[in-house]
Amino acid sequence: MKKEELFPLIDEIIPDQPIALSDIPEIELYVDQVTEFIEKKLSLQKRSSKDKLLTKTMINNYAKAGILMPPRRKRYSRQHIELLLLLYNSKQILSINDISLLFSILKKPADTSADKHNEAKESDSALIDSVYDLVQQINDEQAAQLQQICAEKIDLIHEKTAATDEKTRESIEWFLLAMFLVSQAALQKRLAETIIDRYFDTNTGQKEQKAKSD
Repeated sequence: MKKEELFPLIDEIIPDQPIALSDIPEIELYVDQVTEFIEKKLSLQKRSSKDKLLTKTMINNYAKAGILMPPRRKRYSRQHIELLLLLYNSKQILSINDISLLFSILKKPADTSADKHNEAKESDSALIDSVYDLVQQINDEQAAQLQQICAEKIDLIHEKTAATDEKTRESIEWFLLAMFLVSQAALQKRLAETIIDRYFDTNTGQKEQKAKSD
């Protein structure tokens, strides 16, 4: 196993550039246009050409579950698309319930007065724009970071498998790297769930507070 073989694989799964705010249409789109846009932007993230990214049914279910704001006259805003792009990555790792808890910070209770409602809507839109942009900035260098992590792990794997039979060494090396990545993914998933439990799930927080007081 050589590092030069792995790096092209990393380049395949991570896009060269994140989907910037300026890439997302500012005009409202119908759901077919939304799915077409997402298909175009995320098609390289498919494992197979038959894989579905975000279907109309999925989008409707997210709206029904309260994770996504309801569309306005069956049309979706830029903020809807931003949330859907964040949701796509989240649904690979988290349960619907965890996603709902995590995304709850992007939803605020609406004021009953028209003026306050419009102010809240503008504030929510600005918040979603800001959070989406920050996520893209933070994730922008993940290809280089993943290359560095894997390169260091490959050196360790080579060291550990030096005495392995030559006929099976390469397969074992790839197996060990895959298992390392699986282990890291599981650990990071658990950490994300712990953060959601601790800082977003009010029921869990209340239980912890009660346990401490007892």
